[in-house]
Amino acid sequence: MKRIFKFLSPLFVFLVLALFVIMPIALFAQNGPIQPPSCPPGTICSPYPQGFTIVSFLNFILENIVLPIGGVIAVLFLVYAGFLFVTARGDETQLDKAKETLKWTVIGIAILFGSLAISNGIKNTICQIANIPSFCR
Repeated sequence: MKRIFKFLSPLFVFLVLALFVIMPIALFAQNGPIQPPSCPPGTICSPYPQGFTIVSFLNFILENIVLPIGGVIAVLFLVYAGFLFVTARGDETQLDKAKETLKWTVIGIAILFGSLAISNGIKNTICQIANIPSFCR
């Protein structure tokens, strides 16, 4: 049995390396540089769409990555705090731990949604003052 594992172990390592290292190189190999359809041959064009700004990128990250992940984590911590309340059974130290967990979860949720409100408020203020078309979409 040990000889079988000695033989299969290097084979398994090779297969994993081939699957995760060698295959993507072969699959994603390209014949030449990719140019956007509107870019004339022989010129260098930006790979980003028109109107791309760092602020729109940060807003995209906040709304599409940070808030959904933070919302899921917040719900999990609310469930965890409820679980701590249920399992405390009147024990003061466990009740204090559950209260602290609930308090910091609610503070985290307030910060999470407050960040969205603050970023939208700053964006709307800048749009009213400067009216930058690429920024105010």
